[in-house]
Amino acid sequence: MQIRVLVLSAALGFAVACAHGSSTRSDTVSDEVLARVPPDKMGGVNQARLDVAKAKDTLARENLSHEKANRYIEVAKNEVAIAKAQIDRDESAQKAADYARNDQATSQSQSAMGLARQREQVANSHLNAAQELEKYGAARVGAAQKAVDLANARLEQAELKAVQATGDPAVNNIDGQAIAKRAEDARVALEQERAKVSQTKASASAARTSWIALRGQLPADQRFGVGGSGSDTAANLSGQSGTNQTKTGRENYNIDTQNTDPNHGPMSTNPALYDDKALFNLL
Repeated sequence: MQIRVLVLSAALGFAVACAHGSSTRSDTVSDEVLARVPPDKMGGVNQARLDVAKAKDTLARENLSHEKANRYIEVAKNEVAIAKAQIDRDESAQKAADYARNDQATSQSQSAMGLARQREQVANSHLNAAQELEKYGAARVGAAQKAVDLANARLEQAELKAVQATGDPAVNNIDGQAIAKRAEDARVALEQERAKVSQTKASASAARTSWIALRGQLPADQRFGVGGSGSDTAANLSGQSGTNQTKTGRENYNIDTQNTDPNHGPMSTNPALYDDKALFNLL
């Protein structure tokens, strides 16, 4: 009887241990397991690491552009304040001219008032353009972060594939489905952020075009800043449409291109094509 109890207890303990082990499979590839992969089988992992580094570089650049956009808001706010102060001065001058019944001074102050209100309109338009640019910059930062997340997820998949290629039994303790799901979730999240980038870019471009048009109606010596001409419209901005074939298995981490097919990528590797120099030149 005692022997039977011991046998049953041992069997139950083994079953519990197996169940516990199956429920605690790792959803990552540990450094210890990866270190057992021979160097000649690390090609995919090394490429994935480079992709992560590039995605992080892009994120750093987008953060700098976003900071620049925030500075534009402060510049535009200052323009609005200056325009309002000028209106106050012109109103005082007009009241003084009216009180003195000086027709010439009244006419001059009225003309100055009209110009001041026009400058205020331009300044407010500039502020709106700067605020829309900030939203666009924030969307680009969000997309760049999602690209980093996707690159990291693809790196984990590459590590798992390398371990599988060695026949290391430790692969049985790694939850490949969890890793694959994380990669797919990251891909979908990036696609959603790309949609935000496209939407906010359209708004920022329209706001900038409107500001440039209003600014162009002011006399040259009354214009704030040294911004570009109205020719810098959406047609000259980044986010080139379309994709073309790249190496099989390579992911597209570009935040402007609406595509994440592993067999496709951006139209060009030239980052200049994806820099919104015109849009981020508001000053």
